[in-house]
Amino acid sequence: MSKKEKILIIKLGALGDFMVALGRIMAIREHYADAEITLMTHKSLVAIGKQTGCDHFIIDNRVSYLNIKEQKRILDEVIAGDFDRVINLQPVKRTQKRYLPVFRWMMPHSFIWTDGYNGETIDVKKKRSWSWGTATTYTLPVVSKVTDLSFLHGENKHFNELPEKFVTLIPGCSPGHPHKRWPIERFSELAQRLADKGIHSVIIGTKAEEQEIAAIAAATPMAVNMMNKTSIIDLPDLARRALASVGNDTGPSHITALSGQPMIALYATRKKPCSIKGPQAINIVSPGPIGEISVDTVMEALAPFINQEG
Repeated sequence: MSKKEKILIIKLGALGDFMVALGRIMAIREHYADAEITLMTHKSLVAIGKQTGCDHFIIDNRVSYLNIKEQKRILDEVIAGDFDRVINLQPVKRTQKRYLPVFRWMMPHSFIWTDGYNGETIDVKKKRSWSWGTATTYTLPVVSKVTDLSFLHGENKHFNELPEKFVTLIPGCSPGHPHKRWPIERFSELAQRLADKGIHSVIIGTKAEEQEIAAIAAATPMAVNMMNKTSIIDLPDLARRALASVGNDTGPSHITALSGQPMIALYATRKKPCSIKGPQAINIVSPGPIGEISVDTVMEALAPFINQEG
């Protein structure tokens, strides 16, 4: 009986990036059906990772390099994993400049290191060898498979609180990117406009957005405050119940779009191309700061989804 190939996939986050990469992770799982696959990722993403069919997990919470105890724990788990192949879906300094050289030095045998995006493959020689081998072309089929979150289901503990007809509002995003936040006054006006049409607003987020969520919920009795009542893996099911969703450039918005449901994503203009991907994603990019996107513009984008009969 031949030994199972052992594969390590590295994908740490952030949430939105992780969700977009799920298609690649599942394509790898499908292609290497008989392999034993370990996913290195952030602790908060393990619940999603488990539903991709990965067998094991190594937690990397991206702590400081100076946290020697945590760095040693991660490396000990990697070495114990005895991997034949490492597929890097996190092509940043942390993995390219640190993990690759360290794995190369400490792994007990030769292994294959592949950049899961550009396909470059390095045959990494046995530990303590300074010969890297030759870069070749990686040929993993369907590596660019589009993420489809129809497989993802949560516990949905608070879904009995959901109204029949609603639009999900996602007012939060990373605290370090305030320019990505559509003004709360706009979200509040949007909730009022939806209420005028007999449609509820369901506002999701975490404690970090408590004040913003409370302000929107106070704008109309038809707004439902679901702060801290939806987990990451609840979001596809929530999206499937909603008429549509409106949100900033943040992880939950990406999840909603990749669930195949109508998602209106709001952006400030910037040099880097910006868009949320999904079969029914509509990206509204402001010509300037994000506050220049009007509620009228958002209502116009929502119209096909909220003006249907029944």
